[in-house]
Amino acid sequence: MDVPLRFATADDLDGIWDVFRLGFGGKEADRAEWNDGLEADRALVSIGDQGEVAAASHIRRFDQWFGGRLVPLAGFSPVAVLPQYRGRGLGKAVTAGQYPDLRERGEVISGLFPASVELYRSVGFELAGSYVQRRIPAALFSTLRAGEPVSIRRGTVDDVAAVHRCYERLASRTDGAVTRTPGWWARRLRPDLADTNLFVVDHPSEPGEVYGYAIYRHGKAAPPYDYSVVVAEVQASDADALRALWRVVGSSGSQAPHVEVIGPADDILFLLLGGADPVAVRSEIRWMVRLIDAPGAVAARGWNPTASGRVHLAVRDEHAPWNDGRWILELEAGEGRLRPGGDGTVELGIGALSCWWSGYASAQALAMAGHLRCADPTALATLTGLGASSPPTLVDFY
Repeated sequence: MDVPLRFATADDLDGIWDVFRLGFGGKEADRAEWNDGLEADRALVSIGDQGEVAAASHIRRFDQWFGGRLVPLAGFSPVAVLPQYRGRGLGKAVTAGQYPDLRERGEVISGLFPASVELYRSVGFELAGSYVQRRIPAALFSTLRAGEPVSIRRGTVDDVAAVHRCYERLASRTDGAVTRTPGWWARRLRPDLADTNLFVVDHPSEPGEVYGYAIYRHGKAAPPYDYSVVVAEVQASDADALRALWRVVGSSGSQAPHVEVIGPADDILFLLLGGADPVAVRSEIRWMVRLIDAPGAVAARGWNPTASGRVHLAVRDEHAPWNDGRWILELEAGEGRLRPGGDGTVELGIGALSCWWSGYASAQALAMAGHLRCADPTALATLTGLGASSPPTLVDFY
């Protein structure tokens, strides 16, 4: 279906708000804040039969860490269609219609949190990571012990900037972590610390810097308990500081028996805690990624410096034809290159390539799921060995 599309102007903001309000249950009181975060030239719209905005997609720009390097990311946030126009393919149109502009801007990958995996898979996205909200008994944290003494103090507003810097230093260690603007930070850690509890570990050798931090607030709890502990984030430079901070987070167990945490399916917490709550998962969603510029994305991220090899690929991409065709993938000394050519030994769609690129699934797993075809076991084993060893982690819901 050929759907006329155009980028929005300021005159479209009311129409875009109406699409997003009906699509995501927004309240009129949220309109001003929503519009303040909207960039009209990053919104692609389809106009309906009555001249109204019938569908829209909006891009938020981030940079995302992969292999110790920042990769330019276009985050779809959000995509929506008016109720009376649903089922006509407008959601796919306003999503795929963004790809040429993203490529022109140098945003080599795109990501989103899908309301419909099937819809976004049809335009080249594939799973990249998990976003899980858990409720964990506070008593489990009381068993944590640091190997060396760790001094923790209550954070103040004067520590907020140092917390930002600490995150920037540590984020490069986590595939999937994104850069945060001051406005984005304010959603996680209010500058005035209103209704926020901040605890920090001072840096041992850099005055004014912090070595780790824990951010949480008090939430509702089922009677007779007084409250729950809702964690925004815990970060630390080493294992002792991490254990000590998590112990503080769980220390309110007599009044707040549960700690609510957001993290990946295979959270590092499971390597720390001595038990698990069988009903801990409260909600779970998988986020998705798509390579907008496949050669650019392969070159942009860091790779395992000890892995090297070459694989011939045949990539299918009907929505970004510049990615479609035969390529030779080469990795060596932590650098990646995708150049035209080869015999197409490994056949896969852009979604499967995106999934492998992110580290979510190995080539072998993708072949088992039918997302990849390869008659050469050596080529399949090589591609499996070149991939990342674990799925990325993203805790910023955009």
